[in-house]
Amino acid sequence: MPSTAHRRQRSTRLSLLLAVLVGALALSGWSASSARAAVPGDAWVRAAHLVPGLEAMQVVARPLSGGSPSVLAERAAYGDVAPYQRLTPGDYSVELRPAGAPTSSAPMLSSTVVVEAGRAYTLAGLGSLQSPRLATLKDDLTPPAAGTVRVRLLPAASSADQVTVAAVGGPVVARDAVFGQPTAYAAVPAGRWTLQTTSGGGDPTSTTVDLAAGGIYTLAVVDRDGGGFGIQVVTDAAGSATMPVGGAATGGGGTAAGSPAGVPGAVLAGAALLAVVGARTRGRAVRSQRRTAARSS
Repeated sequence: MPSTAHRRQRSTRLSLLLAVLVGALALSGWSASSARAAVPGDAWVRAAHLVPGLEAMQVVARPLSGGSPSVLAERAAYGDVAPYQRLTPGDYSVELRPAGAPTSSAPMLSSTVVVEAGRAYTLAGLGSLQSPRLATLKDDLTPPAAGTVRVRLLPAASSADQVTVAAVGGPVVARDAVFGQPTAYAAVPAGRWTLQTTSGGGDPTSTTVDLAAGGIYTLAVVDRDGGGFGIQVVTDAAGSATMPVGGAATGGGGTAAGSPAGVPGAVLAGAALLAVVGARTRGRAVRSQRRTAARSS
């Protein structure tokens, strides 16, 4: 039968093994997420292709201060909106090329943008096939009131210079909104809405959308195959935390509440457990030494 001292030694070894396993799991989790983690205070930037008839495009943000470019969208077709990505605040050249083109090749369109820490932006290709342009849209991710959502309209259908969008049995989302110009955000009740889009006194086109409470959305009016308009719902942020869509994938990254800068939560949890196990192990060793000393005296 194992002695008391032997059982204590075995318990200590098991505790140390547990500590090593917990630490390894935490470090493994960090390794998986480290490529996504970023420094708090970054800007949130995404790309959108809203030029009817234009082929699939690649959108790149290149820091003017030097360094590697960030590919915001590898292959965006008309109507596509890429997830947000984190960028270091600063000045960037935004470059639009056909999908698959080398990032070193001459861009089809380019512009410059200054992105600020903690702000969110949509870099959108807008306009017509004959006259495309790049625009920087500032996204307001202020949380909506309880039971409501915040929406803005982005007219991007080449078949209409202006559109009016109204909810059946509800509010007018935007009236005579001009092609290529986003409206301001407006608060509307959350829920399922049937939206009717009209232009120039023509017949309305209906689209049903689901807007979850607490969400922030961009409603892009696009050309529909076969005529009329479609409304593409783009989620800017969801939930009370108003984390930009795309940013949520960073999970307990560097911006997680209560986490020091650049230290993922999994590492903190692992470190805390290691500290607890280590403290208990040290406590048992001290108590054992005291009892041994008492027997010897």
